[in-house]
Amino acid sequence: MRPVTASEGLNLLTALGVNVLVLDADTVTLTLTGSRIIARVHVRRSPPSRWDIQRDVESGRSRDPAPDILLYVVPKASVGLADVALADSGIAVVSLEDGVVILVGKRVEDTLRGALSSDRGSGAGRGRVAWGRLALLRVLLRTSGPRTQMDLAAECGVSQVTVSNGLRAFDTAVVRDEGGWRAARPETLWDRFLAEYPGPQGISTYWLSLDAIVSQAQKVRDAAAELDVIVSGDPAADLLAPWRLVRRAVIYARTGMDLAPFGFSETTRENATLEYVVPTDPTIWSTARAWTSVVSGWTADPVLVAWDVQRTGGPDAADAGGPMRPMRSRECGERSWTA
Repeated sequence: MRPVTASEGLNLLTALGVNVLVLDADTVTLTLTGSRIIARVHVRRSPPSRWDIQRDVESGRSRDPAPDILLYVVPKASVGLADVALADSGIAVVSLEDGVVILVGKRVEDTLRGALSSDRGSGAGRGRVAWGRLALLRVLLRTSGPRTQMDLAAECGVSQVTVSNGLRAFDTAVVRDEGGWRAARPETLWDRFLAEYPGPQGISTYWLSLDAIVSQAQKVRDAAAELDVIVSGDPAADLLAPWRLVRRAVIYARTGMDLAPFGFSETTRENATLEYVVPTDPTIWSTARAWTSVVSGWTADPVLVAWDVQRTGGPDAADAGGPMRPMRSRECGERSWTA
């Protein structure tokens, strides 16, 4: 079975007329016939067993807010999972391959079968992601100067043990000097991150506006300032190396937000001019703060920006990271980002 994402499942619900509001990386509210319910989203590579469901129910009770329902997003629902959802209104199912949706104990037939199949996140369902190691790849590119494991851990927002394990995994791409660790082959780290990063995961919603893309990002940032938003994608890249046509903004936020009151219309991934992400990756804010002396304090770190630009697409997407590659400056010994 192919990997699926939470965003695919939520997009299918939206297409069926369910109003979806993202609360955090795995929690949404669903408005059904005037009633609002809190749903905890569980993405599974295969249908959960009854034991798995019971464990998730017990875990949900300890969360705040406790969910009204558990929403399973799966490639294809088993007969057993469908039977559980039909018998228990606290269990819901979105089955993407056959377009089956079961909510509040009722089956909803999908007339748009396959219409959303292109909205696939990268790497979903592959098991636990080493977010700390992937953050370490990024922060090692920030400067050519050596740093201690403690310093690197602070920039990544992870433990020193995680940094130590990550450094060992990088082999000869990093070296230890008297002052700490540094990237010996920065291009190797850069390429490795772009190849291995599975995406921020979590939940994405997609929005359309006729305003300029940079203005869209600024409008959302101003409206959601208290949500600690970070801008990535083309608007952030434009600050670093303004060389390509700006096509889509990416916003990372701690919680979800309805952008309709600010002139946006919810749309599909293909038509979106702005993607609003409540990510699972917890390191995005830490690495952004580490770069604030080099780039705008409201943008993601440049390596993540390059990854977002590449996935945005367009005829120049394959070369999008080129202008932002790290280059060593002989004059100051620091790594700069140049066009």
